Amino acid sequence: MIPNPLTSITKEDIDALVANAVSEGRTLDYKESLPGNSDSEKYEFLADVSSFANSSGGDILYGIREKRDAGKLTGIPEAADGVTVTSVDAEILRLDNIIRDGIAPRISNVRMIAIPGFARGPIILVRIPNSWLSPHMISKRESRFYARNNAGKYPLDIAEIRSAFALSESLPDKIRRFRDDRIAKIVADETPVKLMGSSRVVLHVLPVAALNPVTRIDVVSLIGKSLAPLGSSGYNTRLNFDGLLNFDQVSGGPSCRSYVQVFGTGAIETVDGYTIHPRDGKKIIGGKYVVRELISTLGAYLKVEEQLELQPPIFVMVTLLGVTGFKMYVEGWGRESEPIDRDTLFLPDIIVENYDVNAATLLRPTFDTLWQACGFEQSPSYDNEGNWKKNT
Repeated sequence: MIPNPLTSITKEDIDALVANAVSEGRTLDYKESLPGNSDSEKYEFLADVSSFANSSGGDILYGIREKRDAGKLTGIPEAADGVTVTSVDAEILRLDNIIRDGIAPRISNVRMIAIPGFARGPIILVRIPNSWLSPHMISKRESRFYARNNAGKYPLDIAEIRSAFALSESLPDKIRRFRDDRIAKIVADETPVKLMGSSRVVLHVLPVAALNPVTRIDVVSLIGKSLAPLGSSGYNTRLNFDGLLNFDQVSGGPSCRSYVQVFGTGAIETVDGYTIHPRDGKKIIGGKYVVRELISTLGAYLKVEEQLELQPPIFVMVTLLGVTGFKMYVEGWGRESEPIDRDTLFLPDIIVENYDVNAATLLRPTFDTLWQACGFEQSPSYDNEGNWKKNT
């Protein structure tokens, strides 16, 4: 795979592959021409795409001619000629339709771009993610599963298929274990900074790639990015063993209102110890404020994950800690809610399947469940069509 964000790849990057004789491998494949419309060519294309999705993901470059040795392709690029197409948009749509109709379950977030500037036309780059729904099967003709190693794609045997399904089924357990481990540390005050109070609002943003221990992001590049801790008005920054830490320290004191920890894997944890705390002897949660802060914070974090090229799905988890007896206060309703009857609220997990989403829409089930825990039917922050009412 070319180690650049897809939208920043240029002709110079392609030329460098040829000049440096970068060979095909587990995450990179060269093709001289685009697949045609015959069944055999479509099948070969589907085998290539599914093999990447069932392995580590990667790039297929169309328009790269390979060197030959005794008539056999070597996997080493000889020239970047590009491909001749009448309409780039129509060709990308055709390829997308082949993938959509020919692989089950459907692979999310396969992306394609055309890189101009070559003799015959653009290079078409197809970037396939390491899919969280694998294993994917070709649903046309022979129903086969493919994976990929450094030598190219290969069909999975029965034992490998069973293993792939077992790994897929373990994903929910990995997500749950991540959350449980982090919540246990927060409850035990094993946090990167000392937090004020005893009640917590916790937001976890977990790209599926972060569950792979080999995933690493450049945390230094995030210094100065829009990564404010939940509920903060300002913050300090420092690097730590886990990655990047932003924290909102109480003026003149040793404790902090909140922090956000960005892990080296791309997972994000923010914990707010200020928003939920007794005021004037009353255990009251300001519902409007909680909604606004979670929506704006999640929106900012998803933008950062997208900039890091961490592909969906992204798992979003909201947890409230130390909230027994707290009541929800809603401006304009003139009354308080019923008290929350338990110390910890694990609100429903959210799956973000693409970045073209609205944080307010994503979080509605979370807020509805929170308000139901306080005796209301649903969150008053949304109208009947599910639109966020910013002033409620």
